[in-house]
Amino acid sequence: MSVVRRTIKAIYLRFLYCSGLLKWARSRVARRGIVVLTLHQVLPDANYESAHLQPGMALRASSFQKLLEYLSGRCRCILPTEAISARNHREPARHGQPQVALTFDDGWKDNIEVALPISQKYGVLFTVFICPEIIAEQLSFWPARVNRLWWAAERAGKLDRVRILSGSAADSAQCLVENLKRLKADERERLIGQLEALLSSDREESAGADAERLLTWPDIKTMAGAGIAFGSHTNTHPILTDLEPDEAARELSESRSAIEKELNSCDCFAYPNGDWSQPVRELAAKAGYQLAFANSPGIWEANSDRFSIPRVNVWEGSFTGLTGRFSRIALEYAIFWKACRARREL
Repeated sequence: MSVVRRTIKAIYLRFLYCSGLLKWARSRVARRGIVVLTLHQVLPDANYESAHLQPGMALRASSFQKLLEYLSGRCRCILPTEAISARNHREPARHGQPQVALTFDDGWKDNIEVALPISQKYGVLFTVFICPEIIAEQLSFWPARVNRLWWAAERAGKLDRVRILSGSAADSAQCLVENLKRLKADERERLIGQLEALLSSDREESAGADAERLLTWPDIKTMAGAGIAFGSHTNTHPILTDLEPDEAARELSESRSAIEKELNSCDCFAYPNGDWSQPVRELAAKAGYQLAFANSPGIWEANSDRFSIPRVNVWEGSFTGLTGRFSRIALEYAIFWKACRARREL
């Protein structure tokens, strides 16, 4: 974000704060329902910059700690399964505190190594949506592979060759990932393999590679024993709206069965990439899930569809002010204002 844009945003946030609109948004969430947050990774501060992750994917450990310090003192943090009944949605009005649920997508190793100890310090539980087949085989999520390949190409001066090989005019790793999402899985895998061959001598083990590690089943069982909840994110993380109905149904049912085999229950589901449709929603319900989460902001209210629950994606950039440091005003804007604004636009 440019200096001009950061300055404009800082002025806007200050206006929302001074006018009382952020306080209004917070109280509106408290009256209306629950804000569900989407996170992915929490990295040690020393590794954050060198990991070269996609924007929107990670928080510094220090920022996560400040987030939980705020939430534990000013909100009621719950697990999604606690809020299935409409009655629970009305509880915040009596306490005057918004309800917030934290969810993590994918199941990265830092969820146990970094996020869990901080969450235990503040007594905040969270839910992790995992892909059992990827977990079992310790595979890499393809966007993470592409992101690391992009940075290897940049260091080696081979970005032009990457663009030619991929047939993309991408100007960033994030742009290339978005372009590759349009390809069928086998075509995308073939292209990524070609990129890996092109850059085989240029890749290096780094904080980026370390950040790609995933949870194992022993990790998951340890976390479950500490009160962390787990749900499904499909078996192999495909975008379900791109699949044939029988393939989508298999991803939904097999992932739930695999988790139930290890943890006895699996009631919650998160759509990969947040993409869903009415047919996919019906497949999720048929597979036996009680709740399914999308990835667009909003308030989860008592009358919300239980199979398209809104979530607010948060990452390091969500909570920083003009100086690049953690800002409580930016936090309240990212969580409460965005949720209320989305509701108003519906």
